[in-house]
Amino acid sequence: MPPLESQSDNELEALLARYGSDHSIISMSMLDGFLTAIASGPDLIAPSAWLPAIWGEEQDQPQWQDQTEQKRFIDRVMRHYDDITTTLTYAPDDYFPIAPPFQHDDEWVVLYHEWCLGYLRGIALSPWPRLPGPQAAALAMICEVIEEMPREREALDCDQGSRVCTAALTLHAYFLVQRSEHPPHAQPVMASAEIDRNALCPCGSGSGSGKKFKQCCLH
Repeated sequence: MPPLESQSDNELEALLARYGSDHSIISMSMLDGFLTAIASGPDLIAPSAWLPAIWGEEQDQPQWQDQTEQKRFIDRVMRHYDDITTTLTYAPDDYFPIAPPFQHDDEWVVLYHEWCLGYLRGIALSPWPRLPGPQAAALAMICEVIEEMPREREALDCDQGSRVCTAALTLHAYFLVQRSEHPPHAQPVMASAEIDRNALCPCGSGSGSGKKFKQCCLH
């Protein structure tokens, strides 16, 4: 049987499908990989820089039904990002990539292709430096999943999920040490045309303090 999904995951999947374009992150699995890379890299990237990147370029930003729908999407994405960051940092043994199950010949199989595409998309927001051998091998493993998409059931790698997970943990652990030794500065925030100046700031501080975007990350 396929793994159970949360209501929040299902809603995110539906919103990604509804508003996504050919340049957007198209699934919960791809979003999970994207956010994992952002949480794992050498630089701190402000949410107001990576939230618009979920959709692509400026012309790809969604036309929300209303601010309530936009805020609901941002809240759920930020919650998932916080869950990933907390798990990777404090409970790495509990981390595992999200990937969709497919039924093939009465069996459920899981593919990590979209997760790996999302991960590389997250890296592209802030290019990583040259990696040492073990970490370079971990990143190469993630790239191989994309390059070697299986076409037949017999070609599926049953251990692929574990190897992708190990690669993600290896890369996060490496940069976690790097950041603790050389604390990075957050990247400058680029305001998205689709985030209203008077809306709660998407960085998450608004939910507790009531800060609007124009009073927080817009500056």
